[in-house]
Amino acid sequence: MAIQQVIKYNSKNRYFTGFLQALIDESEINASVSQSENEILLLLDESDAKALERFSALSAKYLPHSIFLGDIKTLQTVQKIQKSAAISPTYNISLCPKCLELLCDPASESYLDDTIKCTHYANAAEKDFYDTTNFSPHYREGDCVLIVDTKNIGSLFVMTEDEMRALFSIEKPTLKVTIKDETLKEVTGKKFINIKSAYNVRSTLVALNAKESGVPYMFFEDVHDFKVIVVQKNITIIKDTKELSQKLEPLSETPDLNRFLNIAKEAGFTKNSIGASLSLEHGISYMITNEVGSKKVITIEDFVLGEVLADMKRSTTKHKMLLNFEKKYPQIIEELRLHPEYSMFEALSVILELNNRSFEAVSDKALEFRGNGGLKIDTNFTETGFDYVSFIGSLMSFKLANTDDHYLAYSAFEALGDMSVTTLNQLKTRFKCENFVMMGSMFENSILYSRILSKFALSHPYFSKSFALDD
Repeated sequence: MAIQQVIKYNSKNRYFTGFLQALIDESEINASVSQSENEILLLLDESDAKALERFSALSAKYLPHSIFLGDIKTLQTVQKIQKSAAISPTYNISLCPKCLELLCDPASESYLDDTIKCTHYANAAEKDFYDTTNFSPHYREGDCVLIVDTKNIGSLFVMTEDEMRALFSIEKPTLKVTIKDETLKEVTGKKFINIKSAYNVRSTLVALNAKESGVPYMFFEDVHDFKVIVVQKNITIIKDTKELSQKLEPLSETPDLNRFLNIAKEAGFTKNSIGASLSLEHGISYMITNEVGSKKVITIEDFVLGEVLADMKRSTTKHKMLLNFEKKYPQIIEELRLHPEYSMFEALSVILELNNRSFEAVSDKALEFRGNGGLKIDTNFTETGFDYVSFIGSLMSFKLANTDDHYLAYSAFEALGDMSVTTLNQLKTRFKCENFVMMGSMFENSILYSRILSKFALSHPYFSKSFALDD
């Protein structure tokens, strides 16, 4: 008899299979491991109790977690085991538990060795991933926090168990979390911040040195970004510069349409599907693929602040509100007029009087609101496209009524989610389609992500488990 484990694995990367193969070899158990599309099959001979015990003990100690891991089914089988010899390419992942043990143990020959390479996932370690990141105890705007001591994470940040597992996975993604420590809030001037645990040899040695020196955290510019968000058990890759997410097949020459087609294929939508892309890079668009072909059916025109202000001034309904807004907030209107090139979120940053002009600034402000249900922000369409005048005008009107800025920011993201749900339902009726793909970097905001999940739940919107949602 043998133990069979069917492991759901939402990636074609082979390093997790490699870790299992290395543990099989070290424990000298009669076993095999193989990987197919989104699945790893592990067979263990249970006739040798000591070998099985060695494998179990080594797995508990050295097998890392992966963000791509899914459900595991365990059963008994009479299959004959043909011992495997799986090999893996080398990936830009962090040091495994065994490497960390060798690097941190003063009795080890590899103690503090900055040339150590992980060879514990049946790989040849033939690649070098150079890192020239500078770490500092002093914060600069936009910096990410390097976790120095895992024991302190509960006192520094508010995190769920799923976020913890993702943070310390072998992929070492970047996550945005709530700051709990008052000193860290004061140092950064933030309530939410991107964090990362030690992700390679250099960052591990920096963390060790800081820990020994009593420095609770370090800061750095996160150039090699692997950004992930965790929402309602969903672990979703937003952006990836480490090439750990699934590579896109060339299915279309249009970048966002190509990503949509790849994710639809991953989801198993073989006949037809509708996609929503809410992207800072490519804008907001909705697309369809069916037996006829694939195309964008709705593309929301670019936001042009200068034109929005001019149209607002000409509008019989918005002109008076704009005059009243200028009387109360002359500095806001002045900056908006001086910067007609501002994007929508940069303009919202000005209206909300935030310190920075960016999507991230508006997103962070929105996260400060802890209630349920936002204001009714206009997200209408006119004959010429999305009505930016009404959208910006309604936000200004609520600000005139002394609405809290964090509530306004929250409402803006909720409104964008509701607009997408309404649009998708209309496309569902028009194209008689039941399959939906969601993508785009705006889903880095958990309010928008959660709104889609809750308001569109019956349609089961699909967020990729292996592809990044944006460039």
